[in-house]
Amino acid sequence: MLIRMSNTDESEEQSLERHFIESTTLHGIPQQWDNARPIWLRGFWFLAFFACLGTGLWQISLRITEYRAYLANTKITLEYNNELQFPAITICNFNRYRGSEVSDEDWPYLEYALFAEEYDYDSYEDDGKFEQSSFSYYALFENSTFNFTEFTRRAGFVLDNETLLDCKWRGRPCYAENFTHVFTSYGNCWTFNNGVDEDGNYIEILSEDQPGAGNGLYLVVDIQQAEYTESLQGNPQAGLKILAHDQEAPPLMDALGSAIPPGFYSYISLRRNEYKNLQEPWGKCDQNRNLEHYWEYTLSGCFIECKLQHIVSECGCRPVRYPGEATECSPRQSVTCVKDVIARLNDGLLEPCYCPVPCQYIEYSTTVSYGAFPSQSVAEEAEAHFNVSVDYQRNNFVVLDVFYEELNYQRFEQQKAISVSSLISDIGGNLGLFIGASILTFAEFIDYFVKKSLKVCTSRKNQAKEKGHPLGNKVKDVWSVSKSS
Repeated sequence: MLIRMSNTDESEEQSLERHFIESTTLHGIPQQWDNARPIWLRGFWFLAFFACLGTGLWQISLRITEYRAYLANTKITLEYNNELQFPAITICNFNRYRGSEVSDEDWPYLEYALFAEEYDYDSYEDDGKFEQSSFSYYALFENSTFNFTEFTRRAGFVLDNETLLDCKWRGRPCYAENFTHVFTSYGNCWTFNNGVDEDGNYIEILSEDQPGAGNGLYLVVDIQQAEYTESLQGNPQAGLKILAHDQEAPPLMDALGSAIPPGFYSYISLRRNEYKNLQEPWGKCDQNRNLEHYWEYTLSGCFIECKLQHIVSECGCRPVRYPGEATECSPRQSVTCVKDVIARLNDGLLEPCYCPVPCQYIEYSTTVSYGAFPSQSVAEEAEAHFNVSVDYQRNNFVVLDVFYEELNYQRFEQQKAISVSSLISDIGGNLGLFIGASILTFAEFIDYFVKKSLKVCTSRKNQAKEKGHPLGNKVKDVWSVSKSS
């Protein structure tokens, strides 16, 4: 038979529930169980409570769905400084090789050298065969010891006292020694304020504390058009390619930068932009992404290393303008293999480059404006100063004035549209708005269930003792069952 709890136990049980109902901060519960209220009013509170509970849960589900969409907002701020770190400035001549430095023995190689380096924009034809140039191999190429590095350093564009006619940093003289050499798709290029010297030693990065023309880098460069060896299929333009970039980013001259023609005074105003991106799933950056040949991860460095990896993997060598310790590509390898690899990569026939956006990086936007140089009023003075004719200056002189437009920079920072704290606040706000619940409300439920459990255990323990139950203190139920005799 079933042995029920005593009336005293039942009274204590009802008292526990009654106390919870009357004392809970959860809205609508006391009104539903108040026996003094009419049944219709209690029913109204019952419907109102569950309607609010359902609406609140629906709102919470919407916020959780939005959170799991991992949306991000971009916060844009304008920061003002008393001084700004000046970028690295890389300049390249559109002429890759100087005619006066190409010896009689070198001339057979020149056409090859110009052709072999034109591979960044090659592609496959529809039939899948590589577009070969009409260039004919000379027999001497088969067993040649021709070296791109030596030839380019010797015959390429050189920034020295003959080509750098004037250099000023914030009004003070600077010299060719303040520039470091770098190989790019334009051969020899030269970088000012790179943060390292020719020996790889770190040097102080310059800063600008006054905006406007004349307060940055001023250059007068002679491009020496008489030395040009380019063709229509190569670089038919004359002038310089200039790029302002962060010291950590290698100059990607074939994709970035501004073309500056001779015969003009070019004003290049700079604006600094800093970016901070989120990692997945909110953003696209990868904080664990590292590069083999560069200290900092940058997009330009990643693209360079990606191409290099494909070339080394399939050709077993590296082109002269790529970093690393791999063997330099021979003339034959450059034309028959390197061009083929780059073409297939550009056409998507090889594994594409995985280059996520950096989590933090700096970019420089430039605005270029021009004025004719020299003007008629200073023509004679310019002739006397540079000791060359005005016509020569207009055909060969590139005047650059690079400066900060203002001493401020824009910061673009990705932020989570809904953070964990925002989600918790939204959940708490909805629970509080619709049913008056809070964290302490859940503590009330915990308190009730703890008291309930203790009362049940105590009741079972007492019943077991009264009936001589063999399990004694191990009995946990509020009802004891015994077999009828």
